[in-house]
Amino acid sequence: MKTAFVIIGGGLSGLYTAYLLEQLGKDYILLEGRSRFGGRIYTEDKFDMGPSWFWPDMHPRITQLIDDLHLSVFPQHDKGAFLFDKHENKPPLRYESGYAGSPQSMRVAGGMQTVVNGIKAKLITGRIIRNAKVSHVEHNADKQDSYSIVTAKIDGEAQTIQARQVIFAMPLRLLANSITLSPELPTKVQQKFASTATWMAAHAKFFAIYETPFWRKTGLSGSASSQVGPLAEIHDASTFDGTGALFGFVGVDAHTRQSAGSERIKALAVKQLVRIYGEQAARPIDVKLIDWSQETMTATDADKNAPNGHPQYGLRDIQSALAPVYQQGWYFAGTEAAEENGGYIEGALEAAEAVITRSLT
Repeated sequence: MKTAFVIIGGGLSGLYTAYLLEQLGKDYILLEGRSRFGGRIYTEDKFDMGPSWFWPDMHPRITQLIDDLHLSVFPQHDKGAFLFDKHENKPPLRYESGYAGSPQSMRVAGGMQTVVNGIKAKLITGRIIRNAKVSHVEHNADKQDSYSIVTAKIDGEAQTIQARQVIFAMPLRLLANSITLSPELPTKVQQKFASTATWMAAHAKFFAIYETPFWRKTGLSGSASSQVGPLAEIHDASTFDGTGALFGFVGVDAHTRQSAGSERIKALAVKQLVRIYGEQAARPIDVKLIDWSQETMTATDADKNAPNGHPQYGLRDIQSALAPVYQQGWYFAGTEAAEENGGYIEGALEAAEAVITRSLT
C-alpha cells in the first residue's frame, strides 16, 4: 500500500488528524492497535472510564467540535455539600459550601465516546484500520525520493505501507517503548520521550452505579475527598438520563492495585462509599473498574509511578533536536505533545492541528 500520510494511533488526536487531512483532500491511512477507536477515551454503558470533563471557558477546540457534531452536553453535578473522609471509624466531615468548580466543567450526554464516534462517522471507513499493531518505521531517502515504510501486523498478518509522512498520534513514552525507528531518534529526543509521563496512565477509575442519585436527596453533591481510601477523590457520575453513579480515582498506587486484584479493590471501594454516603450505597446495580496502568496500548512499566502534579507537556524545549526528524517527514501528535493543553482532551486536538500545520508547511 502507498499513501501520503500514515497516522499511527486511533485515539482522539489521531482521528482528528485524519478528519483534518480529509477536509484538506489529503490521502491517509490510520492504524489503530486496539480493536476499538478512542484510545484513552473509552465509554462503557454511558460511563466515561477515561476523561469525562471539558471546560468551555478554557477549551475552545473541543467545545467547537462537540457543537459541530451536534452533541448534547450537561454540567457536572456539583450542587450540594462536600464530604471529607478523614477517619475510617468516624462519619465524614460535611461542608455545606460544596465543591463548585470554577470554571464550570461539562460532560457529554452519552459519554465522550460519542465524540469519537462522531468523528469516525465522517471518515472513509477503508482508511481507518483497527487491530493494526505497528512494530517498525523506517525512513528511506535517495536523491530522487524520500519516504517511510511502516511495518504493522493487521489482524495478525504482517503488512507494509509506504508513506511520504508519518504522524505518531500516541503517547510519547509508549512510542519510545514500543516501535523501532530507523534511523533512531536523536538522543535528546529519545530521552525526552522516555521521561514524558503518559497522562492518566498511572490511574484507575472506579464506578458504582445505582438506579437513582440518592445522595442528592440529602443535599450532597456526590463529591468527596478521602484520606482513608481506597478512593481518594469521588464525584457524581450520574448520566444525562438520570441513572445514578459515583466515580472515584483509586488512590492506591499501581503496583499495590495489581497485587490486591480488581475484585478486592471493588469490594473495598463499595465499603468506603457505604461509610461516606450511607447504607444505600451498599446496593449498587453494577460496579466498574478500569486500571489504565494495565492497558499495554496506553501505559508502559514506567507509567506505574504517577507524576507529582500535572506534568509540563509539549516539545518546545527539543525543537532544534527534532528539526532533522521533521525533515524526514515524521511528526508527533497526542495530548503529551501539546504545548498549551497537554494532558487534556483539548491538548489532543491542539497537537493534531499543530502537526497538520507543520507537515503541510
